[in-house]
Amino acid sequence: EGATAVSLNLFLRPFTRGLEAPVSEECSFTYSIEGAEEPGVGVMGVDWVPVVGCAGSLKGELMFAGFGIQSSSDRYDDFAGKKDLKGKVAVIIGGEPRHKRKFDGPEQSEFASLWVKLEALNEAGVSGVMVVRRGSELPKGKRPSFEPLPLEYRYTHASFPGVRDRRPPRRRPAVIEITPAFAELLTGDDLLKVATKVDRSGSPKKVNCQPCTVDVESSLRLQDVRIDNVVGILPGSEPALVEEYVVVGAHYDHIGVDPGGRVGPGADDNGSGTTGLLAVTEALSISRPSRSIIICAFAGEEDGLLGSKAICALLPVPKEQIVAMVNMDMIGRGSAAEVAVLGTNQNPSLLGVLRRANKMGKTGVRELVTGKGEDLWQRSDHFSFHQVGIPTLFFFEGLPISRNADYHTWRDRVDLVDPKKIENTCKLVHQAICLLANDESRPPSPSSRR
Repeated sequence: EGATAVSLNLFLRPFTRGLEAPVSEECSFTYSIEGAEEPGVGVMGVDWVPVVGCAGSLKGELMFAGFGIQSSSDRYDDFAGKKDLKGKVAVIIGGEPRHKRKFDGPEQSEFASLWVKLEALNEAGVSGVMVVRRGSELPKGKRPSFEPLPLEYRYTHASFPGVRDRRPPRRRPAVIEITPAFAELLTGDDLLKVATKVDRSGSPKKVNCQPCTVDVESSLRLQDVRIDNVVGILPGSEPALVEEYVVVGAHYDHIGVDPGGRVGPGADDNGSGTTGLLAVTEALSISRPSRSIIICAFAGEEDGLLGSKAICALLPVPKEQIVAMVNMDMIGRGSAAEVAVLGTNQNPSLLGVLRRANKMGKTGVRELVTGKGEDLWQRSDHFSFHQVGIPTLFFFEGLPISRNADYHTWRDRVDLVDPKKIENTCKLVHQAICLLANDESRPPSPSSRR
């Protein structure tokens, strides 16, 4: 139901998510520069765009406020000497200074978060905020050949370390994003050059904007956006068990772009898991276990397990026919001889399945870590199945997650992923699924739904 057939036994299972989008006919931007003969107009989508969650009116005189950052630990204050921000429209530079020592160096600190900036700007009494987007930042010699991402590209700041746990302040001024060229027209200064000077010095720079007032209406409206889970079915080989199923899944989304414009490649999280999903599916198509297999590639995991929740709200088969679910998320880093598996605390009978699976053939896994990592238990797609009472196992690269310093960063690259680690994990996953799909008995329901 609700699925689109791609080919025999392969389907797109769509769900929708509400996302804010600009309402063009309700957006406007006029500006007046002292000495100009007549007011000017900014074009939405070309010169500026609304910022999601921050619609409203911006009216007043422009004032440059650096990066909009106050940090006592970094001895940096963009607001020093700017006590007259009240009632002004603040012009700030996106992200944070790219200084080699301050603001966690090449990492993203909490001060890159727009929400952190808005707390300080709101306290200063600004009437609105205009954010100037900078181009991407990569290590020297690895700068991309493409142009900076266009205005309509939506940055997904919330998933990156430092800004991941921040939430928009309850009271916040209206915010829009503007291009560097439009910012220069309005302020009379090249703010990207100013930003580069701050990068080098690690100290705020003063800019006296030319007298300019703006009158902006920024409007957003919630709209449903279609997102697809991909679901395949591999029929079982035993007629008496073909109507029973084992689910194997991995999420295929990642975290987007950080406030510095750096793309998160997601090679380990979760390119490794989706690669594993394809490899295990191919192996199962050869071994053809007795029960049928449901293969799921989930969308929206990073935004709150959205894809797996959608699947579990409308399962492709009755829940009673699902024997177990196996999830692979981040299986490409760490020792190739070690695999962590969560779910045995909630499903004690599955510990025996795991141990049998590791003895069936040469998996290369010498250390099977179980019964630990409960802080990660609710953080991947297996948990959606667990909540509806389906026994689950979560295969993961190793504990604690802090061992992987590249998690949710632009450094999660394919050259850091170990193919042997993925291979060993996939062998273990395949053998565990074969046991679950061939054993006459079924594992009992989880001991709890938490």
